[in-house]
Amino acid sequence: MKEKQHASLLPVILQSIGIGFIGLLFPIAYLFLPMLFLTEAVDKGLTKTIGIFALLCGLMGFLSPKLGLSIFSLFLPLILIMHYCLVSKKDLLKTLLLSTVVFMLSILVVAYTSGSLDLVNDPNLVDKIIKNQEDLGLWQENMHTFLPQIREAIGQFLLVLPAVCLIISLVTSYVTLTLTGRRLLARGKLVVQPPAFYYFRLPKGLFYALAGIMLVFLLFSGEIQDFAPGIVENLTLLAGFLFFVQGLSVLDFFSLRLGLPNFLKLFLTVVFILSPVFQVPLAFLGLVDAGVDLRRIQRNER
Repeated sequence: MKEKQHASLLPVILQSIGIGFIGLLFPIAYLFLPMLFLTEAVDKGLTKTIGIFALLCGLMGFLSPKLGLSIFSLFLPLILIMHYCLVSKKDLLKTLLLSTVVFMLSILVVAYTSGSLDLVNDPNLVDKIIKNQEDLGLWQENMHTFLPQIREAIGQFLLVLPAVCLIISLVTSYVTLTLTGRRLLARGKLVVQPPAFYYFRLPKGLFYALAGIMLVFLLFSGEIQDFAPGIVENLTLLAGFLFFVQGLSVLDFFSLRLGLPNFLKLFLTVVFILSPVFQVPLAFLGLVDAGVDLRRIQRNER
């Protein structure tokens, strides 16, 4: 495969500045920064790319020192570990595992240094949120009726916050590796990357491990909750998310087999992701596929 030369770093400078400013309005845009700089680090060299990344974070620091430092602390370790895995040709599973662990540790460090962990552990957190809403004029008196439900919802979210952070880390690593691999492939460089999403499958070992853990939880849920409160809820959320993603992959596979138009596939995917009615059935579909491989059965029938 012939490699295409991309000598200028000007495009990545302009793109990173654009993402930086878009992120001020839509923070989710920052998740595309690792992909942008990882691509250039593999293609043009690590040192100069990290220098540009540091300059971007410095520029964001002029607008908000806390924001610039947080972006640098969150994404630099991820870029470095992924660059190491790609240039040393680590396998896909090891790359995703290392990247997920490093990014989650980065989240914990940023949360600790910014004081967010203290806020999460504050017993008066709900009252402070309500006070903040009142100061902004967003809290209405009739909303006190729903205060018990609000407290319960926030409490449940805080309970599963470790699983949420792990899921965010896993998704960020997966998306970064996928987009980086595709961009480098367009430049004639082949690196390890996830396959097309319609072939996404959880490793068999992970499926059996999750099944065994859930069985243990069913048998000893009371003792486990006494020993480690919240662990059942966190692992249930994590397992449910993984099987949900595999269910989405099965849906994508059969949509492709049926020849559905791209816009219809996108519409169905958005509906299944956003609608709670479909989330549990889709996770169950993913669980079944993890056990019997529905896609292989379908291929064998053709």
